Amino acid sequence: MGRFALNAATMLVGGAILALSACAAPSADSALVPPPGASAPVVLDTYLRALVAGECAIARAAAAPAFSSENGDLCGDVEVSAFSVREDAATPGPDEVVYSTILTTDGSSDGTIARGETLWFYQLEHRGGEWRVVSGGSGP
Repeated sequence: MGRFALNAATMLVGGAILALSACAAPSADSALVPPPGASAPVVLDTYLRALVAGECAIARAAAAPAFSSENGDLCGDVEVSAFSVREDAATPGPDEVVYSTILTTDGSSDGTIARGETLWFYQLEHRGGEWRVVSGGSGP
């Protein structure tokens, strides 16, 4: 009987340690947020992966506060299932880059974005030491 109590206590303590370590571990979501000082390609990749996953909070963490559906943020409005970045970024200025991407979408409810592959540009700016997505659209 004493051996059973010892095994049960060991399992209980082990379970408690496992539960506490799971609570202390970083979530998968926090690992996807761009790290401080991330390069423009890393920030864009973070945004696009979050867009495909439907993780709008993560997508918005990669964007400037003013980035919205009014200036090209598709997260929550258009279902995107895949993306590719087509080429190196254009650099209109030292703190500005523009990437062209191909997004595979289900189209938009208002018909402005077609179902299938869509050419979509993303502008990123270096503000306050961080690269952030500031706008997007079908033309640069």
